[in-house]
Amino acid sequence: MTDPLVPSAATRRRSPWPAVVLALLLVGMVSAATGGDRSGPPEALTPVSSSTDDRPNIVLFSSDDQRLDEMVFLPQVRALLGEHGLTMSEAITPHPLCCPARAEILTGQMAQNNGVRTNFPPQGGYAAFDPSSTIGTDLTRAGYNTAFLGKPLNGYDEGDGRDPGWTIFNATSHGYSDYYDFTQFDGDRKVKVEGYYTDYLAEKAVEYAGELSDMDDPFFLWVSHFAPHPSKGRSGCHDASCKNAPPALSPSYEASSRLLGRTPMQEEADRLADTILDSPAYRERDRSDKPHLVRRQAGTSDAKVRRLVRARAGALASLDDAFARLAAQLRADGELDNTYVVFVTDNGYTLGEHGWFGKTLPYEQNLRMPMLVAGPDVEAGATSDVAVSIVDLAATFLDIAGADSDRRLDGVSLLPTWTGRSTRALHPGGMLIQGGPFKPETGPRGWLYRGVRTERYTYARHVDGTVELYDRERDPHEVASVAGRASYAAVERELARRTAVLGRCSGPRSCNRDFGPLPQPS
Repeated sequence: MTDPLVPSAATRRRSPWPAVVLALLLVGMVSAATGGDRSGPPEALTPVSSSTDDRPNIVLFSSDDQRLDEMVFLPQVRALLGEHGLTMSEAITPHPLCCPARAEILTGQMAQNNGVRTNFPPQGGYAAFDPSSTIGTDLTRAGYNTAFLGKPLNGYDEGDGRDPGWTIFNATSHGYSDYYDFTQFDGDRKVKVEGYYTDYLAEKAVEYAGELSDMDDPFFLWVSHFAPHPSKGRSGCHDASCKNAPPALSPSYEASSRLLGRTPMQEEADRLADTILDSPAYRERDRSDKPHLVRRQAGTSDAKVRRLVRARAGALASLDDAFARLAAQLRADGELDNTYVVFVTDNGYTLGEHGWFGKTLPYEQNLRMPMLVAGPDVEAGATSDVAVSIVDLAATFLDIAGADSDRRLDGVSLLPTWTGRSTRALHPGGMLIQGGPFKPETGPRGWLYRGVRTERYTYARHVDGTVELYDRERDPHEVASVAGRASYAAVERELARRTAVLGRCSGPRSCNRDFGPLPQPS
């Protein structure tokens, strides 16, 4: 079966890390760099410093709202991690929205256990998050130096102060970031930045990697980017038509676009746009089997899709350069060979498929995510089709550090899979997928939908009573729901049961159980 979200794989080389980074430096990079605990802000942590701890470093580099098929716009990431590391081809973000996904990374817990179900209060955003126990505090307690840079949960403000557990802390400190003219809470002070967000993070990531390397002991660095998230809409906009705008280009790419008459990665963007526009999911006209939220959407235009894909490609070009700069710094500091470098996104993004622009909903464009990793004992140029989750990252990082958490994690360590020591299924019964409060469908509380994604099926029951069930083996574009069909009745009943069980789960055994084989369609 052809996977509609995975571009054709290029031939993989097996060159060592240092050589490929050096090659990228010789080619050159275009991007230009520019210039809490609710009871009170914690003190800045004293860096750990000893020369005897040789545990691996961990670098997490994340994009925002990136589709899996948009990896075509990240050639340097693919060269550095895909060709010289491992690609997880079945990685899932099971709660495809910014704040819930970030909370899952920070806690290793699903939304029913970490309390963050959406982007706004009372059940979402930074207000619903407990920063006192995270992967940052876990690794600090384990002797790691830690750094957080970039976009945190929506709603974080400088008044919240420095989150616990971070040696270096530089977080965007208003509702959510934008590409120009933003505010950071850098250490213990508010900083207004007039430059381009991706370039600012690129410069700071290089600076922090150097500082962490000088501290001798192992470190964890999370660089949380904003690209290719839409830009904020027009000032004073209160209508859905102007709420979001295409992502903005960097000053250097704006200049080159004017000079050359084309945007970065324009040919690749146009090819991807053609693929989207030709897909059965985009051409779907009968959406009567979809929930009310989808059925009520107005029509779109092919021109809008092309415009958005080009803009997103341009934003990702700067992110690609930022990643290459960070990798080059790690190599220059002699850290690269002993560092697990992981690339993920928080959630995917639907670009007109099923008439939907955005995230949240349980379609493959939103649930599937890139996950690439390189590091000690990771085979170069390898691919794994073991299903994994963004929730698994915290358990994996603790496994790398040989550490424990004071939280009950829902995820499981990916380290045996990354290093080739295991190929066993980690989520044999399928993964819980869910969307939290969504105005106006649910109001400020409740679940928009809950369901299960297995190797073959996607099942979801929505707040309006709609049930979606897709047999992706026969319908990879999820055009025709088979919910309610007699031939799939046994499958539907079993997936509904698994949803109910996993919706109450807590802990690795409970949340990743083997339910046995699914019934076959009759």
